[in-house]
Amino acid sequence: MQTVLEKPALAPKGRRVPLWWWLAALLAVAIAAYSLRYVVLGERAYVPELAASFRARSALVATHTLFGPVALVLGLFNLLPAIRPPTRRRVHRNLGRVYLAATIMLGTAGLALSVHAAGGLVSRLGFFVLALITVGSACTGYWSIRHGNIGRHREWMTRSYACIFGAVTLRLWLPLLIVAHRGEFLPAYRWVAWLAWVPNLAFAEWTIRRARTRRIAPMVEQGSPA
Repeated sequence: MQTVLEKPALAPKGRRVPLWWWLAALLAVAIAAYSLRYVVLGERAYVPELAASFRARSALVATHTLFGPVALVLGLFNLLPAIRPPTRRRVHRNLGRVYLAATIMLGTAGLALSVHAAGGLVSRLGFFVLALITVGSACTGYWSIRHGNIGRHREWMTRSYACIFGAVTLRLWLPLLIVAHRGEFLPAYRWVAWLAWVPNLAFAEWTIRRARTRRIAPMVEQGSPA
């Protein structure tokens, strides 16, 4: 029997694709294409400040930038209410499996790359924690659905995608931080190692808790004495 938290949400009536999704999709596709240039162009795509480190770990960089775009795009599709179970159960499952595999590959490469990140301990720790949470939350989401807990599955996959979307927010924050540090890359990189994903995860947690409250409130009202 499903609990209140496990009850699957129905797709909203009327406009099935919310406006926020289109904006997120535009950014995700753009950054996915941008990231794939590392796979296509190899060393020619490396930025000067990171070229030496990337050149020494080109296989890890290729893995990270190949599977990252896959997770970034597919994860967004599975967040779309219209494609969630039960309306598109098979599509949701298949995309979810590919997303999970891509996330594990992305995160594993990210863990290996993080210990060599430019900017010293601050940036290395930021990217290391990001990789751990990305893989851990995706695997927890998979474990939850395997045990029939739809609500927890959705919550953990939301957290996972908030981390994945750090690929987008990193590239939004970094130019602003470089300007704020008068053109210096390394100080900006230390900040972006955390700003790329911590606000995303905080926002995801807020939406999760708000959704819990909305699901519980009607049940509380129904159970209240007249």
